[in-house]
Amino acid sequence: MAARHLRTPWESYKRQSIQEAVIRLICREGLKSVTMERVAQEVGIAKGTVYLHYRDKQELLDEVKSSALAPMMKTIEEILHGDGAPDRRLRAFALAYLKYFDEHRDLFRVLIYEREVIRVQGSRYQSDRYRRLIEATARVIGEAVRLGLFREVDAHIAAAMFVEAMFALMNQRLRSDKLAAVEDDAMLFGDIFIHGLEKRRKA
Repeated sequence: MAARHLRTPWESYKRQSIQEAVIRLICREGLKSVTMERVAQEVGIAKGTVYLHYRDKQELLDEVKSSALAPMMKTIEEILHGDGAPDRRLRAFALAYLKYFDEHRDLFRVLIYEREVIRVQGSRYQSDRYRRLIEATARVIGEAVRLGLFREVDAHIAAAMFVEAMFALMNQRLRSDKLAAVEDDAMLFGDIFIHGLEKRRKA
């Protein structure tokens, strides 16, 4: 097996500069403006330098998408692994998730819907990012079950339902030009999901 290449600080800085240039071009002119040559011009480097860091445009776009999602994933994992009642953590998760996509709306409308960026349908289910999200959510749901807050359910199935429903709501918000307040949608989402899981009290 080949040794893993460790990037120098300069290489990491250069890759970040290239990714930031792609984001500026996408938000300013759309995906069609993103060519290796235009990216090089935006950064102020030779086109060949872009190819030193990225094999082709697809690899560059994949990396931009992954990097754009990284801060959101960090925030979500901190919420799910944090303190507080499980139901409150799930509500905080929903709000933080929806807010992040609202705040980066122009970028993600391109990264999620443009055919040139989209990989094979279903590939997200095989990603490490998706697996971590499901597992962390399942741990919180399982904790709520043990505490008697939620009824007995398969935590992983419930977690998949939670995450997939949130994807659907995020997609709806990205596609719509008439948005409810993100706090209202997050509260509605939390109410529907959490009240559905709550343990029923005997009369």
